[in-house]
Amino acid sequence: MSAGASPRERLAAIVEHQAHLLPAQGPIGVFIHQNTLHAFQHLPFERAVTEAAKLYGTEPYMTAAGFREAIGSGRIRPEDIDAILSREPAVDLWETGPSLRELRRAMLLPGVREFRPETIDWEMREGGMLDHFRLDLPPAARAALSPGTAAELFGFCLANTASRPETAGPPKRPRDGVLAGTGVDIDDVVGPLTIKLCGAFFDQGLGFWTMPYRAEGFWPASRRLLSQPLALEARGLRRLTEFARMAAAWDKTEAVMRLLELLGVGESEWESVIQAELLALPGWAGLMRQLEAEPELAPHEPVPASLMDWLAVRLLLTTAATASVAGEPGDWRHRQAPAADPEAARLARAAAIFDALQLAGISTRALTARTPGELQHVFQAIESFGDWERRLVLHLAYEERHARQILLPLARHRGHGRIERPGRMAAQAIFCIDEREESIRRHLEETDPAIETLGSAGFFAVAMNYTGIDDAHGAALCPVVVKPRHAVTERPVHSDQESYGRRQALRKLLARNSHNWFNSSRTMLRGWLGSAGLGLFTIFPLAGRVLNPLRYGRLVKWLNDAVVPQPRTELAFMREHSTQHGASVGLLQGFEIDERVERVAAVLGTAGLRSGLARLVVVLGHGSTSLNNPHESAHDCGACGGRRGGPNGRLLAAMANHPDVRTQLRERGISIPDDTWFVGGYHDTCNDDVDLFDVETVPLTHAPDLTRVRAALDRARALSAHERARRFEAAAWGITAAAGLQHVQERAEHLAEPRPEYGHCTNAVCIVGRRSTTRGLFLDRRAFLVSYDAAQDPHNSSLAALLGAVIPVCGGISLEYYFSFVDNEGYGCGTKLPHNVTGLMGVMNGYESDLRTGLPWQMVEIHEPVRLLFVVETSPERVVETMRKNPLVWEFLVNRWIRLAVLDPAGGPPLLYRDGSWEPVEGDDEGLPEAGSSAEWYAGKRQHLPVAHIVGRNPRTAAA
Repeated sequence: MSAGASPRERLAAIVEHQAHLLPAQGPIGVFIHQNTLHAFQHLPFERAVTEAAKLYGTEPYMTAAGFREAIGSGRIRPEDIDAILSREPAVDLWETGPSLRELRRAMLLPGVREFRPETIDWEMREGGMLDHFRLDLPPAARAALSPGTAAELFGFCLANTASRPETAGPPKRPRDGVLAGTGVDIDDVVGPLTIKLCGAFFDQGLGFWTMPYRAEGFWPASRRLLSQPLALEARGLRRLTEFARMAAAWDKTEAVMRLLELLGVGESEWESVIQAELLALPGWAGLMRQLEAEPELAPHEPVPASLMDWLAVRLLLTTAATASVAGEPGDWRHRQAPAADPEAARLARAAAIFDALQLAGISTRALTARTPGELQHVFQAIESFGDWERRLVLHLAYEERHARQILLPLARHRGHGRIERPGRMAAQAIFCIDEREESIRRHLEETDPAIETLGSAGFFAVAMNYTGIDDAHGAALCPVVVKPRHAVTERPVHSDQESYGRRQALRKLLARNSHNWFNSSRTMLRGWLGSAGLGLFTIFPLAGRVLNPLRYGRLVKWLNDAVVPQPRTELAFMREHSTQHGASVGLLQGFEIDERVERVAAVLGTAGLRSGLARLVVVLGHGSTSLNNPHESAHDCGACGGRRGGPNGRLLAAMANHPDVRTQLRERGISIPDDTWFVGGYHDTCNDDVDLFDVETVPLTHAPDLTRVRAALDRARALSAHERARRFEAAAWGITAAAGLQHVQERAEHLAEPRPEYGHCTNAVCIVGRRSTTRGLFLDRRAFLVSYDAAQDPHNSSLAALLGAVIPVCGGISLEYYFSFVDNEGYGCGTKLPHNVTGLMGVMNGYESDLRTGLPWQMVEIHEPVRLLFVVETSPERVVETMRKNPLVWEFLVNRWIRLAVLDPAGGPPLLYRDGSWEPVEGDDEGLPEAGSSAEWYAGKRQHLPVAHIVGRNPRTAAA
């Protein structure tokens, strides 16, 4: 901001800057996974999580109790901790004394206890802290402490622990000052009213009445409502009408400046106060910001959102509340919360030092022999290794073991996965790279080893604005960082136009009746008559949904198919001229021939399918369908913008079947045999249904191939569902594959099921390489699998495109799950059980709370919070050169938001990237067990499982 900028410009710049701290989550119907701490991504991960924790009051890492459990189960081994500590400089606490590493290791194994000022007195008097030394001390430490006593050592620690002044600091915003001075929390008044106004403003059809004046914006509409006679004068807002009328002539920017002036906030304090007010309700403020930046995200009706409007309304309510409680708006500035008890804080610090000295085996006798400088050095070493610092080391050790659990088995597996191709594969199936597809891909290849699976980002290089036959408007089916330029429409085939007309007429009739019933049920007379007269009949569908959800769901689908005509459809995707536009402004209707060739080449060429295609190639998009699940779109395809990717698979198949496209592909070195046919499809990751599109157009010569693939997919999806069912405690042990499929289908239809599926809960690694590198490996649905052949990419162009897409998308998914797990209340949205949908925009706890962002506990409860490990099958030089050219990807790497390893096709051990250098990963501490089938390996186990080699069958035998 230039020195000559006006106050309005400076204010706008401050609001724009602080907006980056808000959650970047749009309406819940288009949930997009992303780095929760996107505002801190320019910082190294370790610094970013601690700075964010201080700002938001959240946790940076998994809890100490969680790490203790991981140590107890062997998930973290002592050698992992030693490996992390060995990277620190070797420093002795004093000459001939223990080293700093030894002290820190002792503080981690078995671990120091936490002492709080609030409870330290009880710990000393009633908890037995001073009666004896810890019972879990290592023998060497216990021997070194003898013959001293615990009370003696604690007394020495307390005598040498100086008191520190404890101050709470000045208040950050009016609420803090008023609370400190009067004990009244004005957020109890300001928050609920802000929430009600936001809910009414954003509402997309749940409310009976639309918010008056909404089209004018949030500030004008709210101010006019609040200035009405007797408007909300009670509950601590006695002067609200007065201030609202005072602001009648102010626009939103002037309102913010004038209200800050009334509150006594000088221009030098604008940034800190605005930040605090925005973060008081970050969910609602963040939604306002997202819809201001991307109004098209609104589910039905765009609203004139403005963060400055939101801030003006918030400050108006804060001004009125402060004046009502403190006398005048500015009477909060010199209030300060009472400081904590300094003596209790000193006791807690001394207890922490006392605990660490016990673990290290440093006795009172050894301490009394030290000089004051040496003693200060020891105490400082202990206090500097606080809770967050200890958890950082444990987190790094946690990730160290995870990397070895993946990389060492991968190295052992080299060669096992290289199948002896049966001349020509029976079929190929291209799935999304989503880690949930890992199990169905593995089972498909186990069921029929002559079928080969590949992975590509689930929008299949077809960024489009798609409108289905029943859609009111189009939706972007592509990564959120991509803006589609092409529109594609689903339309009925010519022979089914009449059927389509009947379908549209019937749907309009049903919609009109539903709308009228919805409105009438909210009137006094018709609402009472409807509840009394027809309410009894609602018990039957409710009973069906609860008592037999799967059968009821099938009945509803059968009735819908029987009543509503189902015309055959096709995609309008071909464009002859570059100037041909669709209905949407700025969008081209369909794709020209060159554009179609580029899209097909981007998928086939990158995946290494330049030749050797089977007679049948299936392209399966994916999504998720569940009942009564506000977070349903969070289970959909992230590469499709949080929507379902079936249309993308269908479109790519249609493009690849076009003769002109194949002709031009040959000129690019991609040869599709004349007898190869592509079929698009859709896999539902919740109920494991698989639908194939346009099968009526498959040539009769390919009917046996289609029958074979369908049978294999049916078997594979049942086995995949069976594997998923082991994670659900409601699923009985020893069930068959058919019973496993029925179980997951029931979960998808159950009205009260908080865990219809676990989504990306198991994500931990992304492997970019040939399928032969991972084929036959049991990866426990933990790996994003991206098909890539470095030998067919001499200029790294395919690698650049892949990493530019998968690192932000997969890295964002991983980080969202990481933060929602380590602090589910702060970064996630808590348990689903008290959630209520508000305005079709998001969820609140109960009827009145901040808008909850992030993921619910039921989606992350079995997650392992590690940064995603990318394993790329190429040379170290090629991957670094490629990533360096993409600033966003390079930022992810150098700031350690992801981890990176390579498997060099030329051979050698896996190499792990660490702070600019490559370290070989070697050892025999992680084996590669073998099993005859996936089901044999996971039978009777619910926990995360190690990588295993599935022996399977010979593809030559299967192809016979």
